[in-house]
Amino acid sequence: MRFTYVRVGWEGSAHDSRILKDVLLDPNCAFPWPPEGKYYAVDAAYTNMSGFMAPFRGARGTQQERASRTLFNRRHASLRNIIEHTFGVLKKRFSILKGPMQNYLMATQNNIVLACCALHNFMRDNVPNDAYFVEEETIAAQADNINHVVDQMAGAEPLDMSPQGIAGWNEFRSALANSMYYHQH
Repeated sequence: MRFTYVRVGWEGSAHDSRILKDVLLDPNCAFPWPPEGKYYAVDAAYTNMSGFMAPFRGARGTQQERASRTLFNRRHASLRNIIEHTFGVLKKRFSILKGPMQNYLMATQNNIVLACCALHNFMRDNVPNDAYFVEEETIAAQADNINHVVDQMAGAEPLDMSPQGIAGWNEFRSALANSMYYHQH
């Protein structure tokens, strides 16, 4: 439940996938790539590509393929819930983030968001019994049970947004889903 990268300065109406693409293509952003063997869990609005694992869409395929994709999507959703809970904790702790900050200059708004995220991470690291985090520990522990299968799979590769790179990442995701299914049955 930590923030690894925060990008500020975009309008609230900008879509997250557009912002991510801009960050990934800008070498000056210093985006922290996931370590080898890891990836970021993203929602279905994002492209499933190297380093960014999206859930499956649709329910095509054989019965076993549908079952493995369903299992994968369920476990993926469990991880995504932790991400959503992290934002929930941030907004509970810093109520200024719950609504528009119209009375501040844009640079000040950006600094408020950065400061809140930095303080959130500091408290996560240094206040282990914090009330906002304690309730989330159970959810995180459940996700850890999922990660043992994920950690056994091959890791992220350099950014490849080509059709071949995306197809390869889709094959990796399918292999991961099949591995989860076979380890469960």
